[in-house]
Amino acid sequence: MLAAMDAPLFLVPELVRRLWGGDTLPALLGVTPPPGDEPVAEAWLAYAGSVVAGGPHAGDTLQALAEAHGAQLLGAAAVARSGARVPLLAKLLDAGLELSVQVHPGDAYALRHHRESGHVGKTESWLVLHAEPDAEIVWGLARPAGVEEVRAAIRDGTLDELLRRVPVRPGDAVHNPAGTVHAVGAGSMIYELQQASDLTYRLWDHGRVGADGRPRELHLAHGLAVADLSAGGSPHPSPAYRPDGWITRATCPYYRLDETHVRSRLAAETDGEAMHVLTVLDGTPVLAWSGGRATLSAGRTAVLPAALGAYALEGSGHVVRGVPR
Repeated sequence: MLAAMDAPLFLVPELVRRLWGGDTLPALLGVTPPPGDEPVAEAWLAYAGSVVAGGPHAGDTLQALAEAHGAQLLGAAAVARSGARVPLLAKLLDAGLELSVQVHPGDAYALRHHRESGHVGKTESWLVLHAEPDAEIVWGLARPAGVEEVRAAIRDGTLDELLRRVPVRPGDAVHNPAGTVHAVGAGSMIYELQQASDLTYRLWDHGRVGADGRPRELHLAHGLAVADLSAGGSPHPSPAYRPDGWITRATCPYYRLDETHVRSRLAAETDGEAMHVLTVLDGTPVLAWSGGRATLSAGRTAVLPAALGAYALEGSGHVVRGVPR
């Protein structure tokens, strides 16, 4: 008999090494990094392959539970959109070096060109947690340009002259719809919420080489086919203050990214339509639900099943919440 979806699922973070990493995540999360020579750059907090840390579902992955419980875990809206598929990926990025300049496709392009991969398109949102005084991101172009002009700039190493660079500071939210040319700059730590997809087209990588000593692959045909080269829009979505005490920092057809600073007690509820993905960024708030209580430390992530119902955060802490739509 399947154990009910009546309690939070506390997840084990998964660390990932990349050549651009900053290497502060293992200490922050209290997790031993995987073997390898490159620095630790990412912590995957919640995704299909995340493993449950304890309780009746200990050792199970989110995807296995999604297939077993469907809407009880994911919510009716998520199942109606994409079936028994975990729809979100939440992670921390620690950028010691600037990331590659990249772009992601939308759903239609992903389905047309990468159907066999199982990946959908990729829209993502960032919340800047730490930024050095000179930290910046790439977001779109500084002026409109044509595909051939961009291709030529990549070829001759002058793409940087076309890129729009935006200073960032802690607390900034950034939204990257599919098609946005973007990059995280050096000296930033970022919480990222995204569609559950790993389709990335690299447009430029600053001439760096990979572990094999060769330049890393670029994906110009696909990348320039989907890139928005109009130089329009703003990277910073306007915050929306919700009546339940949360602030929506970014929203799109796929998810909502909420943030709150708990100072005493904050009541909330999963309404059956969607699961909630909670991550503590600072402090040690207590998560309370009808069946129990748990103190959460920085970096700890819990998935609250859509069937959970009422819950509350007590004490103090900085918390973010991802809600699929």
